[in-house]
Amino acid sequence: MLLSPQAERNWEEVCSLLQEALEEQSHRQLFALELGSGTGQHVIRFAQKMPFVTWQPSDIQEEARQSIRAYIAATNVTTVLPPVHLDASEPWEKWAGVSRGSCDVIVAINLLQYSPFKTAQVGLKSGKLT
Repeated sequence: MLLSPQAERNWEEVCSLLQEALEEQSHRQLFALELGSGTGQHVIRFAQKMPFVTWQPSDIQEEARQSIRAYIAATNVTTVLPPVHLDASEPWEKWAGVSRGSCDVIVAINLLQYSPFKTAQVGLKSGKLT
């Protein structure tokens, strides 16, 4: 499993913001896509704190996807799906299994500052895939 000191430091604050944003929807099961999941530390913590969300982690790097699988196995979380290869710089129609309206939440933590500008132009507008 990969370990990110930054993810360990900031997961609680990020999780708290997500919980606040999703609180009104906690009465139903939500589907969240995490872009650039990296080590998997965030998605595992989020799943533990928000069991009403099914999480789809993704990353372009196989090493990251292996780490996510290891975290899933080590924690036995049931609301985190196996990670998928996803290049966030590609149009969303090419994203693994994602279709218009299929995501209640799209999370991208520490993605854009490490990505080419093309990634920021993917087509996320007003909380919707365009």
